[in-house]
Amino acid sequence: MPKLSKTYIESLSLPAKGQKLYWCSSATGFGVRITANGAKSYIVQGRVKGTGKEFRYTIGPCHLLDYGEARKRALARLTEMHDGKNPQAEKRKRQAQGVTLREVMLDYIENKRTKHGPLRPSSKADIVKCVTKQLASWADKPVAGITREACVKRFRELSETAPASANQTFRNLRALCNWARETNVAPDGTYPILPINPVVQAFKSVQWNKETVREESIPLSKMGAVWTLLTTRADRTCYTTADVTAAHLIAFLILTGARVGEASTLKWENVKLDDEVPSFTLAETKNHNVVTIPLSTQLHAILAERFAARRKGDEYVFPARTNAKVDHIQDARATMQAVSAIAGMHLHNHDMRRTFLAIAIQCHIEMWKAEILTNHLPNTVTLKHYTQTRDLRYLRPEVQRIGDWIAGQAAQAQAANYPTLTV
Repeated sequence: MPKLSKTYIESLSLPAKGQKLYWCSSATGFGVRITANGAKSYIVQGRVKGTGKEFRYTIGPCHLLDYGEARKRALARLTEMHDGKNPQAEKRKRQAQGVTLREVMLDYIENKRTKHGPLRPSSKADIVKCVTKQLASWADKPVAGITREACVKRFRELSETAPASANQTFRNLRALCNWARETNVAPDGTYPILPINPVVQAFKSVQWNKETVREESIPLSKMGAVWTLLTTRADRTCYTTADVTAAHLIAFLILTGARVGEASTLKWENVKLDDEVPSFTLAETKNHNVVTIPLSTQLHAILAERFAARRKGDEYVFPARTNAKVDHIQDARATMQAVSAIAGMHLHNHDMRRTFLAIAIQCHIEMWKAEILTNHLPNTVTLKHYTQTRDLRYLRPEVQRIGDWIAGQAAQAQAANYPTLTV
């Protein structure tokens, strides 16, 4: 067995097929592997103390790695084996320890699967925002370096200005740390990084911020004035196309109780204006329950008007402005501010969902019907297993009562503002 050297390695001939190993006489376990296609690589082979198992480890290509450096690395691997460490496992550990939070995030949003499939776009966007905004200073640092103490400190900092956002940020970070742990778990079940999730440890000494449940909705006494406002802003002779679209979107939310993300992405292919029972279908929903909802005459009129005025090529019921980054509306802020002014409180899109439920109660609609109309999955066994929760066209009378009540409130508001003149 000759002593390996650069000159000797270059002189070695290729095997006719397969591979051939050459071992160094001065460093037991250090050698060169040559394949029939001409590849030459430094290798090291030895038994891991305490296991009785022999491992062969590739150090690197001969043409890229200096002989002296290769020998140095080989001796280091042999030392690891003597200490009972598997060089391959140690390599994976070193690689895992260098993975950044951003890399974990990208892998998570691409490959994470729930029982319903891939993460929703909104969930992905929320996670990206947390890492690139709230945790920007950690994004390009090894996730293995995140400690319990660092989590406590950062959580308290975020909580000073945005308590609810701090909660969401660290819920996402907890999920990312779990993902980093599980995707790098060793064959023996041990965790080379984050043996304990630092977020879980942090919240043994700090408390999650208390989140106030929002209860805002349009006061029922103001519903007539709000509807009159929306009807006025839907006049194409007085308002821009964008204003009309925003007014129609908010009217849609009030009449259906739909989530804004589901309503704004509604496509014409999922709207059936001419069926015996006109309806629309929400194909992508928060709870993954595809649901078909009947149209009241009021909503039918809005959608029919939108269909007649749609631009060529528009696939969304509520399209965005021309040349926008996305094809559907994302922001009805100006119209919502006008609605808030009438309501006397700051309202958000989701408050229209609570408004729908409040109107349903006012119309004496059974709560279970109102809940499934808003695509809340029922909790009771009877409703869950013996009630139709996907095709809700049988609830057309209920949605019509809601539409009629709103129209009635608008008529009363208009009569109060413009009383009939008597001669």
